[in-house]
Amino acid sequence: MRHFRARSAAGFGSISRRERYQADVFFADLTGRRRQGRRRRQAPAAETYAEQRPLSLGPLTEREWEIVISMLTRGEADVGRPLTGNAGGNARLVAARIFCDRNALSLEGGDPLMCIVSDATLADARVRSLVPHVTARGPIINWTRVKRDARVLQVMRLLVRTHGYPANAAAGMAGNFIDESNMLPQRVQGSADETPMRAQNLAGGVTDFTAADVMNRNVATRTGPLLEGVGLAQWTLTARRRGLFAHTFRGLRLGARVLFDLDAQVDYAATELRMTSFAPLQRVLTNAAVTVESASDAVALQYENPRSIAPAPIATLPATHPLRVQVLQQRRASSRRALEIFNAAENPAS
Repeated sequence: MRHFRARSAAGFGSISRRERYQADVFFADLTGRRRQGRRRRQAPAAETYAEQRPLSLGPLTEREWEIVISMLTRGEADVGRPLTGNAGGNARLVAARIFCDRNALSLEGGDPLMCIVSDATLADARVRSLVPHVTARGPIINWTRVKRDARVLQVMRLLVRTHGYPANAAAGMAGNFIDESNMLPQRVQGSADETPMRAQNLAGGVTDFTAADVMNRNVATRTGPLLEGVGLAQWTLTARRRGLFAHTFRGLRLGARVLFDLDAQVDYAATELRMTSFAPLQRVLTNAAVTVESASDAVALQYENPRSIAPAPIATLPATHPLRVQVLQQRRASSRRALEIFNAAENPAS
């Protein structure tokens, strides 16, 4: 059986016989009970420590939600196993961490394997009862552990099935997202795929940012990433960036949590496209006859408008400018790849 490893004061891990003995002595003194084999009057059952502090199994507090975001940022729940692309498995890991953080003292005298052996803890019914609370603000997914094609397919399906875009239009959007962020929702501009929240800071160094750091980027106080871009579309302009963190999805304003919710970011992009300022682009993308290439170009020029050379975004360059042509060609290729992935999944026999 695998053992949980301690990573912080709030975590839990495998323990030695000596540590177990010391803990037993401590709790015996605390509760008025004796360790087995020693002659000392035991406190009445109604006054025992565990009974005075019943197990806590309810909804998460705001502080616990901050802990969940921290787990998503690091890609681990401090229980000896990394977070993966398996939302169900991740939810149980996070639930185990929350359960044991809450109830470490109340478990004294109970199952000796709880919060020590991972398999026993993850299988416990009380831990599983916390799973719906842990996922109340969205699935727990480490998108860096999901293959890029699977991330692309998820975005394509959302755009087509949920938001009603033609497949070619969805591919035009997805291709641009690939080139912007490699389809990683927590991607900070200037980071690598393997470490999407590590980038240059405003003080001149390199930092592993927290989600709050990214959300609250402030040039005046020199806090947060050096570059503004964030998320699937690398939202950069202040108003659009602020809108991402203020976006309401599944009835919740996610704040920094939106960095780990691919579905919510796709929903935000679709919401932006319904704004008056993007009406011409929306007409292109909702046209059933749109081609992959025209959709890709329209999204690149009217929605993303990346900067190929400072300080000129590509939309301001002449149509024949080599850098503009290069960017559009690259994004067309990515868009065609997105469509291939979608068609292969939707029509496996063809």
